[in-house]
Amino acid sequence: SRSGAWSSAAFGVVDRPSVCPEPISPLFAGCWKKGGSLHSAYRVDAGAPIGMNMQKTAVSIAAALCALAAATTAQADTVAFSGYAHGSQTVTFTVPAQFGPGTASNTVGAGGFLTTLNGGPSFTSYCIDLYQTIGMPSSYTDYSVAAPGAHAFANSNAYADLSRLFATAGAIGDALHEAAFQVAVWEIAYETGATYNLASGVAFFTASADVLNLASSFLSNLGTGSGRPIGILESRGQQDVIYAPVPEPSEIALMLAGLVAIAGVARRRRNAKAA
Repeated sequence: SRSGAWSSAAFGVVDRPSVCPEPISPLFAGCWKKGGSLHSAYRVDAGAPIGMNMQKTAVSIAAALCALAAATTAQADTVAFSGYAHGSQTVTFTVPAQFGPGTASNTVGAGGFLTTLNGGPSFTSYCIDLYQTIGMPSSYTDYSVAAPGAHAFANSNAYADLSRLFATAGAIGDALHEAAFQVAVWEIAYETGATYNLASGVAFFTASADVLNLASSFLSNLGTGSGRPIGILESRGQQDVIYAPVPEPSEIALMLAGLVAIAGVARRRRNAKAA
C-alpha cells in the first residue's frame, strides 16, 4: 500500500508492502513484488524443526531484500499526475483477482491522466493497473520506464492490440472519448478470452451507453496493422500507466527533413517530364 503497511485495497484485494513485516499467514513467509520479479512466498513446513523453518525464513528475507534493493535502484523516475486531462466518466469494472481465485470489482472514474515524466512536457497516460491507485495531484519518485515488451499483461496480445488502439482511436479530446479509450485499454489488458466483449468474459464493465458503445467501436476497429510505439511506467506502490511517447524534437526534425527531401525529388521529376 502507499503507506507501506498491510491494508485492504479499495478493490477488495490485499496490497503487499514493499518489505513484509510479518509472514503473509502463519504458514507462509516472504515478500511479494508486483511485476513478476518476486512472485512466490514459499510455504513453511509446519512439521519441520523450528530451526529449519527459521533458516528458510532468513534465506527468503535476504533474497527479498536483495531483490528490493535492485528494484529500488532501477526505479528512479519521477512521475507527476496533475489530474484528468479532460474530465472523467464513472465506470464499474470486474476483473480477475490479483492473487488467487475470484474477482476484483469497483466503481471508479475513467479518463486520461495529465502526466509528466522527470519534469518534461506533459502527456496523457492511462491506467493499466486496477489493483492499485494514484492520487491527483501527486508526484511519485518510484516509477521506472518499462523495457519494450517487458510489462507482464494477463493478455498475451495486449502489447500489439494496445499499440493498434493508440493508432486507430483517432482524436481523444473530451471526457467521453477518454473514458471510452480507458475502458478499451482495460479490456485489452485484462481480457484473456478469444474476443473483446465489454459485457462478458473475464473482464467486463458497466458504464453509460455512450462510453460502452464508443469503447466497443475502438475495439472492433483495431485492425491488424503495426500500430504506434507505446510506453509503460511501472511502480511497485502506485498504478502502472501506459502512454504513446511523443517524438523528440530531433526526431521531428528528421521526419520533416525526410518529407522535404521527398518533395524535392518529386518536384525534380515533374520538371524533368515537363522539359
